Amino acid sequence: MANSAQPDQAQEQQQQDPNWAPTPRGHAQYSKTSAKITSSTNQDSRNNEGEGMEEEDEEDEYEKRIARTGCSAENEALQMCYAEKHDWRACKDAMTAFRDCWKRNGNVEAEI
Repeated sequence: MANSAQPDQAQEQQQQDPNWAPTPRGHAQYSKTSAKITSSTNQDSRNNEGEGMEEEDEEDEYEKRIARTGCSAENEALQMCYAEKHDWRACKDAMTAFRDCWKRNGNVEAEI
């Protein structure tokens, strides 16, 4: 207990020099062991990228749902219009076509 009451060397330095700061430890990012970890991580991510491409080829749930509505062509035209113009107001014709198709195919849910 007597040792804990006495200040250690770092505390003494801090008391003597108001600008004192502890010496930072080496960062793991720059150590030799982390280089091995980083290279294996990069290799793993390259392997995962190939797996992701297979998933991208499959239709996602949104595309499947739109296809079931019978309005996938109208939806794609609307999406492409927005992607090109970045303004829904400029895509009113495509939006109206999609809305009409939606209603024509009986996809209208009960309105509140």
